[in-house]
Amino acid sequence: MNQSALTRALGYRKFRPGTRPRLLVLQADYYVYADLLQAARGLGWKVEVLEVATEGQSNSDFLGQLLTTLAAFKPDCLFTINHLGFDEQGVLAAVLSDLQVPLVSWFVDHPMPILGGAEGNARDNCQVFCFEETALPWLEQAGFVDPAYLPTASNTARFHPRAIVGSKAARLGRPLALVAGSWWKKARASFSTEARKAAKVLSALSQGGTTNLVESLTRELSRCGRGQERAWYDGAQVCLAQASMERRQVLVKALLPLQPSVFGDEAWRELVPGVSLEPAVDPVSELPALFAGSTINLNVTAAQMPTAVNQRVWDVPAAGSFLLTDAQQDIFKHFDEGREMVTYASLDEACDKAEFYTVNSAERERIAARAGLRVEREHQYEHRLLKIEEVLRSRFGPVTSSGSGTQRGGQSQGDQADL
Repeated sequence: MNQSALTRALGYRKFRPGTRPRLLVLQADYYVYADLLQAARGLGWKVEVLEVATEGQSNSDFLGQLLTTLAAFKPDCLFTINHLGFDEQGVLAAVLSDLQVPLVSWFVDHPMPILGGAEGNARDNCQVFCFEETALPWLEQAGFVDPAYLPTASNTARFHPRAIVGSKAARLGRPLALVAGSWWKKARASFSTEARKAAKVLSALSQGGTTNLVESLTRELSRCGRGQERAWYDGAQVCLAQASMERRQVLVKALLPLQPSVFGDEAWRELVPGVSLEPAVDPVSELPALFAGSTINLNVTAAQMPTAVNQRVWDVPAAGSFLLTDAQQDIFKHFDEGREMVTYASLDEACDKAEFYTVNSAERERIAARAGLRVEREHQYEHRLLKIEEVLRSRFGPVTSSGSGTQRGGQSQGDQADL
């Protein structure tokens, strides 16, 4: 199909009022995809999946397959997580922009190391969402139009007491549990010599602070020579992994007298000698039961998230259990601290609260129940998809006339009642 024929084939109206969204999803092996696809189909949306380019597949083959699928399926938008499937040079982004195909990219990791040096992907047809609100100014400076804050959520089809087998929860649960990789592999990953040098410089400048790391990286990028940007972004990834590893290490060391059970990789034995290490659990078949069966679930947020919260903040309450988590700023946006969620701001506070809520079961259970209700009301993946739809209809839907002027077409009343 030549360019003009393809343009005609893709010239249909997107997000027409009264219709459910049609998503063409670029899928990869990443935890969010299965939950999003399940939620979208549960809402009655039409979904087609295309696996992103893998090793052995050329970029031109993938592009050809993508364009063929676009023309046949006629989606309202192309959907991806963390810009997966897009090249650093921005070739695919340019093609989609020329064809006026709306693109949605939801960042559930910090976008700076992912997109750094690849700002050619910023196009007018792209709507970016990001779970880390402090990253929005950087995305805007990189050229993305109106990037929007969107936290992750829970899949309550899996993380819900009615979906969890009690015997499995009893078998997997522990009095004090932390489900967490050590970050050892990522912190010690084999990056280039240039990236390692950049990591040392950034580590010294930022002194372990994530905000300072972003500022230091921005400053150093302005000084580096053309073509060296990628090494600096890779260096930032090393620093973030190292900081995340150290955060988890110091928490577990502080809690050792309380005998926490850590479900993770073998590197924990070197990081925290004497730790009670359990095998990593399957996120689909075992993790919900482990959360539900544990008296206290511990959480410590990765360094790439200055203010955002991670999956445990949604999934543990959804499973009907109690979470003790570090005091991330977004906790206080989404939960009533002390009533629906319990946080710690220091290692001493983490130890004190772990001891307190171990023996105060009635209060622990009340807090867990309130948090679970909050997640069910406001923080399921269906809620996030409806927010995405609202933004996309406003930006890419057809212009309609009203008594007060022109506006973008929104969701029909019939659709609202159905959803």
